[in-house]
Amino acid sequence: MSRFKFSFPFLLSAALCLPGPGFAMTGGKLNVVASFADYAAIAKEIGGDRIVADYISYGDMNPHFVQPKPSLAKKLSEADLWITTGLDLELWATTLLDKAHNSRIMDGTPGFVSVATGLELLDKPATALSRTEGDIHIYGNPHIHTCALNWKMIAENIMIGLIRVDPSGEKYYRDNYARYVDRLDRAMFGDELVGLLGGKLLSDMLQAGTLFQFLEKDYQGAPLKLKLGGWLKKGLPLRGLKVIAYHKSWAYFCQCFGLEIVDYVEPKPGIPPSAKHVREVIELIEKQKIKIMMVETHFERNNPQMIEERAGIKAVWLPLHCCGSPELMDNFALMDYWIDSLVSAVK
Repeated sequence: MSRFKFSFPFLLSAALCLPGPGFAMTGGKLNVVASFADYAAIAKEIGGDRIVADYISYGDMNPHFVQPKPSLAKKLSEADLWITTGLDLELWATTLLDKAHNSRIMDGTPGFVSVATGLELLDKPATALSRTEGDIHIYGNPHIHTCALNWKMIAENIMIGLIRVDPSGEKYYRDNYARYVDRLDRAMFGDELVGLLGGKLLSDMLQAGTLFQFLEKDYQGAPLKLKLGGWLKKGLPLRGLKVIAYHKSWAYFCQCFGLEIVDYVEPKPGIPPSAKHVREVIELIEKQKIKIMMVETHFERNNPQMIEERAGIKAVWLPLHCCGSPELMDNFALMDYWIDSLVSAVK
């Protein structure tokens, strides 16, 4: 993972370090607004008591489409920091930013954070793009939050943004970031393996696709894999599983947990399936004996239910973002829910 250098001193006088008069702080706290609830949840982990975190889209809302309501523009007009993916997912944000008239959070200003900076994106188009190919993202797959490993870079980019607008809180933000990364590593790999090998090494090997081969090695007379815990251990029944997905939302999740997406309900991203394509998907399911279909809860139910009934596949309905229900109020709870739901469907 890359690290960034900062040009400002670590310690400055409080008078020089406090956010300037142009900031719209509430009760002495920075106003942070994120495009998605997942980014806001991570921002709250890093910003702690120094920020108020809000968001635009959440839960089972379709991340590609947000109505530019005046209430949402007002949120952005009062923001000190705007957190967005930084790709071409939130095309709706342009209208909201225009209505907000907030120069503090425009692209290129200290109050703008692109959380995708530094990440290796999947599904990058290899050829020239055409709208006939559907809702193609020109930079690559933007649903980066579905892999927990990506949360580290997302959190780091948010930390850097917070330091830019609130340099007096640098140590506070860095300490919170370190605690967040440790919590994330332990949630992913389990306490024992992190204590033995360290979260960074484990993350690097998982990203490179070498972790499970490495865990076959003996340590003190037993395979290292016996020390694996966390989400990876809970998700072991998913490794090697072939699945159908509705939309290309799950590429990062499936790469992380070893699932193979063999086809999509959508014939092309953002294009509803025709009757012909639905029949082809059913035939593929029956031929390859695929048992699981991953469907985001914001999509229509008719076609997935028809496929489920005719092909005998299990449709697993998953909210794409957190904060859509009281029990799924952060990324950790959402990841638990995704894994639990899929593993339960497999069993």
